Amino acid sequence: MLTISDWKARLRSIDTAMWIGMAVYTLLLVGRRTFLNVNSVAAIWPAAGAMAVAFLLARRSSWKWMLLIALMENVIANSLAGFSARTLLSVPEAMMLAYMTRRFCPPSLNFAEPRTLVRFLVFAVIPTCALSALAMYVLPGQLPTSVGAAVSWFVGHALGAAIAIPTMVTLMRPRRFASFRHPVWELGLSSLIMAAYVALLFGEHSKLMPLLVFPMAMFIAFRYGPVGASVVSVMMMTMALTRIYTNAFWPRINAFEEVEWVQLFVGMVFLTSLPAAGALASLRRTRRMLARRTETARLARRRADAAAHAKSEFLANMSHEIRTPLNGVIGLADALSRTPLAKEQQEMLGMILGSGRVLNGLLSDALDLSRADSGALKITPEPFDVREAIGGASYLFESIATENGVGFNVDFDLAHAGPVLGDALRIRQIVSNLISNAVKFTTAGKVEVDVRLTRLTEMAGELSVTVTDTGPGFDDAVKARLFNRFEQGDGRVARQFGGTGLGLAISRRLADMMDAVIDCEATPGVGACFTLRMTLPLLDCASPAPPQPTAFDIAPAPGEDRLKVLLAEDHPVNQRVVQAILGDSFDLTIVSDGQAAVDSFSVQSFDVILMDSQMPVMDGLSAIREIRLHELAYGLARTPIISLTADALPQQVQASLAAGADRHLAKPITASSLLLVLAGALRREAA
Repeated sequence: MLTISDWKARLRSIDTAMWIGMAVYTLLLVGRRTFLNVNSVAAIWPAAGAMAVAFLLARRSSWKWMLLIALMENVIANSLAGFSARTLLSVPEAMMLAYMTRRFCPPSLNFAEPRTLVRFLVFAVIPTCALSALAMYVLPGQLPTSVGAAVSWFVGHALGAAIAIPTMVTLMRPRRFASFRHPVWELGLSSLIMAAYVALLFGEHSKLMPLLVFPMAMFIAFRYGPVGASVVSVMMMTMALTRIYTNAFWPRINAFEEVEWVQLFVGMVFLTSLPAAGALASLRRTRRMLARRTETARLARRRADAAAHAKSEFLANMSHEIRTPLNGVIGLADALSRTPLAKEQQEMLGMILGSGRVLNGLLSDALDLSRADSGALKITPEPFDVREAIGGASYLFESIATENGVGFNVDFDLAHAGPVLGDALRIRQIVSNLISNAVKFTTAGKVEVDVRLTRLTEMAGELSVTVTDTGPGFDDAVKARLFNRFEQGDGRVARQFGGTGLGLAISRRLADMMDAVIDCEATPGVGACFTLRMTLPLLDCASPAPPQPTAFDIAPAPGEDRLKVLLAEDHPVNQRVVQAILGDSFDLTIVSDGQAAVDSFSVQSFDVILMDSQMPVMDGLSAIREIRLHELAYGLARTPIISLTADALPQQVQASLAAGADRHLAKPITASSLLLVLAGALRREAA
């Protein structure tokens, strides 16, 4: 047996939507049966719609309570005003309205969307109210049955359901229209003004009042969104019902025509204001979502920029830290190779130099690929000679191929003898990667490099570089992934050939940046063929370029004093590398920080200064600036300064030149590279 606590618990479990819907239904039912129990004209009748809202929003477990309450209300109403079977039609009509709405409308029940509202009217309201009107025509009642009465029933119930369900659902779920939040008193004041307009609408001069009501209704709909439109609809529906109820006590002439006009006007205002407010709500929601996504994109961009900055700093630091010991390996090995050595020692030293150069190339490829990803790698077109640029890159590998017993041949077919415009450094880098792979993977046979420059127009030509080898080749599956990062033809752990798989990746990226094309064809067991094609502007034959400075340009003549060189370097190994290269021919002074370099320069003159960038006490860039300021302050001649550093990124090079350096030489260095940059700096200063 159920206790009082059980009953209280069950009552608390009943949804608020049920209480509101059933309360509205009760008021309408009692009012209808009490005041309109006479022959009256049809009016907007939202009773079934109010009950349908309860079925729509309440939980399934509450439906039995709603049925029980509805039956009790019908019993009470029939006992007060006489039995009428037509009164019971509101219950199945409400249930069918709820079912058809759930069946054909989205679960969100956002009737402010025009599509949802149309589907609701067409598939739920019209068929349900048509069946209800047909049942009313069949069932007996206190009023005579006729086709006109059935039509009035259909119009009143359909219009009532079409207004009551969307407005009540919207008012009971206002959170979805948060973008229309305004002070409550503002909506209340607007509603009072609207109520005054509606009261005038149903007055003696009602035919003139739509000119005032409709603009006010649209203003509230646009100002407060679907919630405001629903308030207007409820207000007009309530005033219309009040008008009909008062007509039962104070009949007026042409009441039937007046009620029909009122129904038409209320429906017009509702079907106009609610979709318009819904469209405006959708626009605001779209703008709000766009604003959120824009802010999210900005935040993501800031994070990406921060990550790119952190990545750049990491690469710069790692490049510096790797190049510093690598400079010791390559520099000392190069200096040692210039001393008398036994044949076996010379061979081992050559292996050390070769390994160091390979390691330096891998580091450069990794940095170039990272800079290309971040957009920091730039293409710099300049005039260059095709034979000199590609020939120089090709013949570097001839000795390696000869040592491996592999034939090596370079063939030129140039239709234009003059210079062309392009980034010679990057073209040489691509060609070097292609030839390096061919030489590495070819153990027998030959490697051929075919260079052709075909004239397309008077001002443009196509450069084609084809590298053919007789190596192991590869199949189509390998070809599909060959230009990916860290990919190789043989990916097994025990593969015969080493490498990181970055050479072809950076080559493809550089080719894309120059609007060039790299293609490859291969046959397993026969060999491979890689081709680079690009279009380059052709330039007129110009006077020969001035000769490049060599190490002999700075060798002191007999009887002359040796050049004085100041080296600012904090790393002992790097000091030893420069000392091994310059110590016998130059007067070398070594300091360990930037402040010591400035102090030495202030008391002694030097012919050239070699300045590291990252040092204790004072960094190299600050030391360069101090030296330039000292020269200006005392009217001294400009001393050539070479930034000799492991900072090799473009922005670091620009920073050193902007500080006042004349040249930049990235570590690791060799004797030839250091002497060449010294000769260039001294020649420029002499000019």
